[in-house]
Amino acid sequence: MDKYKLFTFHSTHHAMIMEKVLKENGYGVKLIPIPRNLSASCGLAARVSLDEFETANELAKSSGVAVAAVYDF
Repeated sequence: MDKYKLFTFHSTHHAMIMEKVLKENGYGVKLIPIPRNLSASCGLAARVSLDEFETANELAKSSGVAVAAVYDF
């Protein structure tokens, strides 16, 4: 099974901004329902590959995306 990172957010708005920012910069991202054992906040998580995590994290910070937490899967 592939390993990946999940970004969680406090609002759906930030999840959608994250998706937009990453796609505009050519990175693979997929919004998925957040596993309930992680959070019940906004309901969406952004899934990114381990290879793209560092850049995705930097893009989130520089774009003002409010990331609640990051999880390893």
